[in-house]
Amino acid sequence: MFHAAPFDPHAWQSLPNAHIYVKNITAAFCAADKSGCETYQANAKTYEEKLTKLGVNIDNALARIPESRRTVVVGHNAFRYFEHEHGIHFLSPQGVSTESEASAADVAGILREIKKNHAAAVFAENISNPRLVEQIASEAGLSVAGVLYSDALSDPSGPAPTYIDMMQHNVNTIVSALADNKHVP
Repeated sequence: MFHAAPFDPHAWQSLPNAHIYVKNITAAFCAADKSGCETYQANAKTYEEKLTKLGVNIDNALARIPESRRTVVVGHNAFRYFEHEHGIHFLSPQGVSTESEASAADVAGILREIKKNHAAAVFAENISNPRLVEQIASEAGLSVAGVLYSDALSDPSGPAPTYIDMMQHNVNTIVSALADNKHVP
């Protein structure tokens, strides 16, 4: 199994962090362009409201997932922030980087963890070749339940062209797999 890195670069998987980013970006824009500060602040306020609404939607959707179905498998450990905030446990054969391949021992370890923790679903990630998670799903008697966006957005016509769309897509995909195909409004 993976060895946790001391720092997880996937901090954007946390809505509270997104709120911090908006505040920091707004402050930087205002410092660089004082004449536009009022506009930046208004845009930030509007975006903060969207993030708050998204947070409520996420909480309501994930509340429908029973505790017994809150363990899932992904290709690499990109969802620790999401896990910490929402109680969905993510197992992965790779650490926070996709630069190294999972070994046979890593795959065997994740299969033991899947059985031990009764993982309910396996997800591919948009940035990775799905071969490894397909193999894990097959060996665990599961199927790949969808694609999560971990490190990059989709193209503009895809399901996750913006941060908010990415978070909503990931939640919809997780809920669809774990809570009887019900989607977030």
